[in-house]
Amino acid sequence: MLPIVLLFYSFLLFPIEVKVVVGGLNLYAFRIAIIIGLPFLVYLAPKTTGRAASVDMLVAIGCVWMVLSFMSLYGIAQGGVRSLAIVLDTFGAYLIARGSISNLNDLRRVLILILPGIVFAAFFFVVESMSRQLFIRPFYTSIFGSAVNYEGGVAKGSLNLLYEIRLGLRRAYSVFSFPILGGVILGGLLPVYLMSGLKRRALLAGVFACSAAFFSLSSATFLVLALGAGMVLFDRLLPVLRPLRWPLLAAVIAFYGVLAEIALQGGIVGVISRFTLNPATAYIRRLQWRYGSETVMDNPLFGIGFAVYEKPAWLTDAIDAHFLAMALRHGLVTPALFAIALLIVMFSLGRNATFLARADRNLVVGLNIMLTVLIFISMTVTFFSEANVFFMIALGIATSCMIAISRARVGQPMMPGQMMPKQMVRGANPQIAPQTPNPR
Repeated sequence: MLPIVLLFYSFLLFPIEVKVVVGGLNLYAFRIAIIIGLPFLVYLAPKTTGRAASVDMLVAIGCVWMVLSFMSLYGIAQGGVRSLAIVLDTFGAYLIARGSISNLNDLRRVLILILPGIVFAAFFFVVESMSRQLFIRPFYTSIFGSAVNYEGGVAKGSLNLLYEIRLGLRRAYSVFSFPILGGVILGGLLPVYLMSGLKRRALLAGVFACSAAFFSLSSATFLVLALGAGMVLFDRLLPVLRPLRWPLLAAVIAFYGVLAEIALQGGIVGVISRFTLNPATAYIRRLQWRYGSETVMDNPLFGIGFAVYEKPAWLTDAIDAHFLAMALRHGLVTPALFAIALLIVMFSLGRNATFLARADRNLVVGLNIMLTVLIFISMTVTFFSEANVFFMIALGIATSCMIAISRARVGQPMMPGQMMPKQMVRGANPQIAPQTPNPR
């Protein structure tokens, strides 16, 4: 578990000001952690994860397509160099998670081990927001210099830290590249901690720390928190709401999603955008989807790389939608493969959850809720820098848990690293709640 814990701490303690430049490649703290962690996987992965799964192949092919798309657009040499950082963040983070987690108890250990880092990031979220003064990023800037602002893959001077007041509070940065990214990371972990089965102290610390995502003061973060907590509450009420079950709820949501896409102007994105604090932001995001989608359809195979999509001159060059940005940069193949991988993992986890003991079943549902929230919010947020790393960690963890559960269910022998250690048996670990059989 050392590689994934190291990777978490690399972006929970160190902002993007902390970097080393090697051969023109910016090695931020999380990239250094990936490079350090990957050699460990040569030894650890065969013992913990076994053979590669279909999801691994989908993610690998998607990352290979990233390289091919850039080579097609920029030439073999330049395209390979330009794609290196993206693939390192994406596939490297996924591999770290896949090789570090072999079962649900491993995930619980990781949640406990990274808790001090989450509390650290959350603490400065609260302090910076309430004091209206930034602390972490300016401190590291005084040591390492300002972070560089990149536009279209090209450096465009120093990155400015914005001063924005919302709801009487300042939008905090803490250790994160941008407030909304910190909100997505902390808020995305909330349902996992709520459903983790950890003992009271660790559980409350994790929940309160993740709730500090509020101080990013972003409507997207508010949605992350509301959706995560709301779906956990729905799951708790399932014994009372007998006619309702997750498959039925998913079918209803899918039906209304299709209906909104067909009948409403702006479709699902338009509906989500109506929850933004700034009406102008909602309008811009709908236009980004409109013009961005048209550009993707004109360049479906390899995308346009770092070029600017076709749009009115006054519209921002940025794209606030993760899978749309991926399609613009690399074509439709990569986001399609990643989407299929996510669906496979989520369906498998949901199908097998009912066969687990209650504590394990709850944690699996928490994982699925986290992935659902991240997919939902990806329609209005682009996961870059540490947020992209976190997104791929989430997919890697879920994939490892899916494989472990599936192997145990069909009676295949578990990998040596997947055997439950004695200290994790009921009541032995003070941080992990006893597991009770699922009455169903």
